[in-house]
Amino acid sequence: MTAKEKYRQYCKTAKDVSLFQQDWWLDAVCGTQNWDAIIHENNGNIIGAWAYPIKKKYNLQLIAMPMLTPGMGPIITYFPGQKPATQLSHEQQVLDELITQLPKFDLFELYFLPHYKNHLSFYWKGFTQSTRYTYLIKDLSNLDKVFEDFNSSIRTQIRKAEKEITVTESDDIELFYKINALSFKRQNKKVPYSLTYVKQVDEACKKNNCCKILLAKDADNNIHAAVYIVWDAQSAYYLMGGADENFKNSGAYSLLLWQAIKASSSLTKQFNFCGSMLPTVERFFRSFGGEQTPYLHLKKVNSKALKLFLALKEK
Repeated sequence: MTAKEKYRQYCKTAKDVSLFQQDWWLDAVCGTQNWDAIIHENNGNIIGAWAYPIKKKYNLQLIAMPMLTPGMGPIITYFPGQKPATQLSHEQQVLDELITQLPKFDLFELYFLPHYKNHLSFYWKGFTQSTRYTYLIKDLSNLDKVFEDFNSSIRTQIRKAEKEITVTESDDIELFYKINALSFKRQNKKVPYSLTYVKQVDEACKKNNCCKILLAKDADNNIHAAVYIVWDAQSAYYLMGGADENFKNSGAYSLLLWQAIKASSSLTKQFNFCGSMLPTVERFFRSFGGEQTPYLHLKKVNSKALKLFLALKEK
């Protein structure tokens, strides 16, 4: 059995595999042939597992993030009763083994999920690390408290929007994609993913019962905004969204996110806004009272030609 086949079996039984580490998610966002896995075993038991994307571009071998995937990273199994120092030693030993098993690459560049804190094993092997931030509402059990933690301006927007806007669920991924594309159009940017790509992600999520599309409409059936959320046992994730600039003052987007948070409270434990590092987006997400939470950006360039290109690009 190959490491990838073992990883697929592991995903069926393990409880510590996040949504973005699931084999079916990787099939959807990478394609079945464009990811692989490495395994570390002890006495026949998997104590370390890591699925990673693989790409080939300009004859370069890349391990780089697939689209619509906020974070990835290795999975480490800890033993019951381990003391912190022993647990840390175990973690670094497993990571060392997994990193050693990585295939040859010209560029490695991945974002890790927020619960990964330790990058020492990567640092010692020549990887560089930078810190990025997301916002997490870590406890969805008390929605009254969650709402009270919002900035007063957001609460006002939500109350105003509730008088004029209706939020409904939808299965229409093509309609959602049109609304999502409006946000990129407003920034004079091309949508980075195709409708076909979004459809295959949506189909995989529907099959695994872990996605919702929420639409905000007015009395005339105008769609003001839309959001797409996904979730696993630990967290919900704001994956995509979009709004019609013609209705930017309606408060519909704030209302939509509030409804997404409320819907998530019956499905999982926390809500992850999945970024953003853009100043205006960061201020908006921060206003929902979540905790600013760091996550790792790890990178290593092995190709001399690519190193030179990147150095010249930075000048």
